[in-house]
Amino acid sequence: MLALVGTFAISACSTLSSGLALVPGTPVPPEATAMVERDPTPRPSPSAAAGAKAKPQGEVDGSKVRQRTVRRLRPRPAPGAFRMNLYRKGDFVHQANKNWCVAGSTLTMMNIIDDGKPRNSVAAQKRIYERGRKLSPVKRKLGPIGVDLIGWAELLNTRGYGPYEITPAETRRGAIRRAARAIRRTGRPVGLVTWRGAHSWVMSGFTATADPAYDKDFQVKAAYIQDTWYPFVSTIWGASRPPNTLVPVGKLAEDYLPYARPRAQWPRRDGNFMLILPVLPENTVAR
Repeated sequence: MLALVGTFAISACSTLSSGLALVPGTPVPPEATAMVERDPTPRPSPSAAAGAKAKPQGEVDGSKVRQRTVRRLRPRPAPGAFRMNLYRKGDFVHQANKNWCVAGSTLTMMNIIDDGKPRNSVAAQKRIYERGRKLSPVKRKLGPIGVDLIGWAELLNTRGYGPYEITPAETRRGAIRRAARAIRRTGRPVGLVTWRGAHSWVMSGFTATADPAYDKDFQVKAAYIQDTWYPFVSTIWGASRPPNTLVPVGKLAEDYLPYARPRAQWPRRDGNFMLILPVLPENTVAR
């Protein structure tokens, strides 16, 4: 649940130049290195965001032949340091008021996935927020404002941008590794549940010691963050970072903290680092 924190009601809610935009999946030369809710009907990944091609292949399973889609990763997996960022100028959406962070984050994610003109109107945010409220269960826990994690994932799934799942991780670094692997495999952004469950961020890319599609022992060095709260300033959390900021993983500890809500207990969330994670559609592999 993303609900109330301190002075502000947040719906659920230092930097590099925001003009830095990288081609999705661009390798970095070595010298440059210094609980689950799913809609099984996926939206085809736009080529610009996914950087990959997919084609169906037959696979023999006993006496049956099942169709499997192979998502061809671009660039091809290779050794060496790796960097990718799905964000393009104009994708960022600033939440129109203090209660609409999930609406702003959802529209940002949709803009990143879509090839067309970005949508950032207040009217669009209002529609997203109201639908997110309807998709959010357990209103007694959620309270009078806000969108639950289930509502956030279902906003994407029911509009054809999925599949997305609600995923917990025991550690921050483990969560960011999982996010980076998902971005690389699916070509879609990740939602990060920040401020102990009171706010939402979008992770659109990362830098790593290796390509997650090539080396399972990769380590994420930094994440590209879109914080829909910007340019608001919180009396508790301070100023937010500008769009498309590359944040070192260690610095994420300032905002990306274990889930803990004062209104109610959530056994499968409390104490974990929560993600709205893109996954591959059923019978799809990435390579």
